[in-house]
Amino acid sequence: PPPVVVVVVARVAMKLAEYEEIRAHITSLPSDVFPDADALRAKHPSASLDALVSIYSQESSRRVRGAHGKHLRAIGSHAARYVAGEDVFRIAADIDFPPCQLVRLLLEHLLGLGHKAVGPCLRDPFGKIPSSPPPESPAARGVPGVPGVPGSAICDRLKVDVERCVAWDHVASPAVDVMRHAAGREYEILLERRLEELRVPFVTEDALRAEGHAKTPDVKLTLPIAVNGRIVNWIDSKASFLDPIVHVERGVDQFQGYVNRFGPGMVIYWLGVIDELAEESDGDVFIVDDFPGDMEITKLKLME
Repeated sequence: PPPVVVVVVARVAMKLAEYEEIRAHITSLPSDVFPDADALRAKHPSASLDALVSIYSQESSRRVRGAHGKHLRAIGSHAARYVAGEDVFRIAADIDFPPCQLVRLLLEHLLGLGHKAVGPCLRDPFGKIPSSPPPESPAARGVPGVPGVPGSAICDRLKVDVERCVAWDHVASPAVDVMRHAAGREYEILLERRLEELRVPFVTEDALRAEGHAKTPDVKLTLPIAVNGRIVNWIDSKASFLDPIVHVERGVDQFQGYVNRFGPGMVIYWLGVIDELAEESDGDVFIVDDFPGDMEITKLKLME
């Protein structure tokens, strides 16, 4: 069996109890209500705004995944309400489901679209949603319980409502994914710049993939460095907050592969981690919430 990767955490900033209190407040809110960041900061002054936003984003994504199956099974009922004239935002608020996720299911159900065809419809509703529904789709055949609504009228309304949902949904809009990706890339660039300032040579993720590596960290150091005495061969950048669920579900397994290929490394969760994760014993993955200071880094030199 593969070796067990033990994780070490440093530069932590939030206790588990405080995180759970913040999380409980966030999950008590309806999905269309953004938490009062000023009130949360006043109650939890040690938590940065970035950390609070990251916790909210992660909890919102989990809520969507957890509720998706239930609303997929109930989409016939949701579609009947929509075709009967009820506003998509009212339905979304009533069932506590993000509007963009609801309209995705409506597109799939009413127009018979495949999952991959829905994304382009959200990005360009007036260009990709047809003027008339496909002949065998529920919108063309008629929605049970709501007779007499022309399929073309349903398509026209869907175009407008998709545009509305994309503009106003702060949880599941494609714009949210774009911003999340942009933030991730910004922190990767920050990591690369810090390494360049220290004159630490490295190979980027793209270069590693070009060499045939399937799963890679963001940078592989050409020469290892030592951070507070720990050997670091690679560094991964995460534009997120490390909570216990992320740590267990997405962190350890991913880093196991990096350790197996490249040896010990370091992960930076730029938006923070939880104190109790620092109680892990010494291991192969060093987790921090910022790039180490110059005095913490020892650069190795090639023997002449």
